[in-house]
Amino acid sequence: MLAPFPFLQAVTERDRRWPRVAAMAAATPAAVLLLSLLFAIVLGTLTGGAMFEDTGGPRLQRSAVYVLQLGLGLGSMGLAVLLAARYVFGRPVVTWLTAALYFRWRLLLAGAALTALGVGVLMTGDLLLHPGQFQMPLFDPNSSLALKGFYALAVVAGLLVAATAEEAVFRGYLLQQTAAFTRNVWVLIAVNAAAFALAHLEFDPGALAARALAGAAFAWAALRLGGLEFAIGAHVATNLMIAFFQAPMLPDDPEVTGGLDETVIEVLLALYMVLVVELVRRSPRLMAPFGSTSSPA
Repeated sequence: MLAPFPFLQAVTERDRRWPRVAAMAAATPAAVLLLSLLFAIVLGTLTGGAMFEDTGGPRLQRSAVYVLQLGLGLGSMGLAVLLAARYVFGRPVVTWLTAALYFRWRLLLAGAALTALGVGVLMTGDLLLHPGQFQMPLFDPNSSLALKGFYALAVVAGLLVAATAEEAVFRGYLLQQTAAFTRNVWVLIAVNAAAFALAHLEFDPGALAARALAGAAFAWAALRLGGLEFAIGAHVATNLMIAFFQAPMLPDDPEVTGGLDETVIEVLLALYMVLVVELVRRSPRLMAPFGSTSSPA
């Protein structure tokens, strides 16, 4: 349980000091507010305010704009947390992203591809058992090819930024901050899973369990692979599969879960991710050298 993980080696005595933890708690909301306001002003100016207006239009267009707004909001939050942590704890930002000598884009792509494969299999089973449940946005006959292309580009960009931000906050900062007080891997994963679930403000038991399982799987990937790259890829791929094949993402729509119980799907997906992480961990092409240790724990 207390075996060292490369991703936790950046944690120092400074991270355990309560005055700094309190300073981080005070600095984070201010940084999030200021950075979000700055980005909103810049984008609002560049787009003439259209970025933040409900202009109506086709459903795919509205979803594309919403996902870009979501990426902007979460991206501002993630960057603000990392910048606040950088100055409060005096560590390079990259230490909250990876323990490797450089950011491993191949590992991110591997996480996206392998997770998309697993989600695709589960979706196919769901579709066979409950035909007609999925809206298949990319195959909508009422949408033009240009609109589908815009939708695809927008959701890829928005969800990539959003997933990166969420992973940086939960599997980056929060996981390491928790590790400053305990190295028990099960406590780390439990705290991370619970925080990830509660932060989404969905208090239905099924939704909470699903979020917690996803958070636990992503935390395990970060710990075992020494960084967030795989978890970012897995996170964005999960959301992309929903946006591409299940239903467009819109704030006023009820959550679409398909026919299978969401918790059962998340259990299967979490088990699949644990297996894939252990296989990827043995790939020398994907596992770049670490700064403080030669291989993962």
